[in-house]
Amino acid sequence: MDRLDALKVFCCVVEAGAFSRAADRLGISTSSVTNQVASLENHFQVKLLHRTTRRMSLTDEGRQCYDNAVRLLGDMDELESALRQSNATPSGVLRVDMPGIVGDLIVAPALPLFFRDYPDITVRMTANDRFVDMVEEGIDVLVRIGNLPDTYLVAQTLATTRYVCCAAPDYLARRGTPQSPDDLTTFDCLNFVYPKSRRIRPWFFERDGQPAPLALRGVFGTDHVETLVAAAVAGGGIIQVLSLSVQDKIARGVLVPVLADYAAAGPDVSVLFQRQHLRAAKVKAFVDFLRETFRRREPGGSG
Repeated sequence: MDRLDALKVFCCVVEAGAFSRAADRLGISTSSVTNQVASLENHFQVKLLHRTTRRMSLTDEGRQCYDNAVRLLGDMDELESALRQSNATPSGVLRVDMPGIVGDLIVAPALPLFFRDYPDITVRMTANDRFVDMVEEGIDVLVRIGNLPDTYLVAQTLATTRYVCCAAPDYLARRGTPQSPDDLTTFDCLNFVYPKSRRIRPWFFERDGQPAPLALRGVFGTDHVETLVAAAVAGGGIIQVLSLSVQDKIARGVLVPVLADYAAAGPDVSVLFQRQHLRAAKVKAFVDFLRETFRRREPGGSG
């Protein structure tokens, strides 16, 4: 048994979530994958995986083996790349998935700069808010807003957000400006509706150092953030959305923030990728591009 090859197969099984999917990815038979993992278990004299007909999970020893194997294989890949100088020019097809609002407002406008610097990379981007299986769907880089599930993925924070209340200047000129969150009951509130439950998302305000929810009965609700923002720009009322959704419109003056002293912290924006892709040239190039793009949007950034 080649222990290095067996460790590669074992890591692939863990990341793919099934022996058959690992076999497809590696281009070998399922029986070969099974034998490699069994050989590792025999060599270490421990059980690495719990296997049933329906699911597979790591044992404590399996988790320890996986974590150390990833580091070992990563070091080997880095050594080979350094010796062969094979990663000097990032290239190939890069599959990316992110929420539509992040793609539309932040990433797409900056892509010409990325293609200027990396002409040999082709980007295939899809728009999703749900959490996808990166291995099963062939995604290289994932961007998500909010809490992240416990996965084997590497996660890095791209930006923090805040819940921002704002309205069009003409609306505020007609109706006045709320001075506290409790005043909103006398204004036209435009609500975000959770897509699955169809429930209205509460508004969040900073109270005593903690984000406190406030339920508001609004004149309009939608599960589409861009529609909500458009309604506010048209003078339909006051909205509360994440800062990244309206940052540009506030800068242009088409929306004006209100209740800024009560603004509560929102969820983080994160980029995720598979651990074995940590040193992949095309992945590193795109992650660095995302970090710089979001950095330029921060107060005091150069963009």
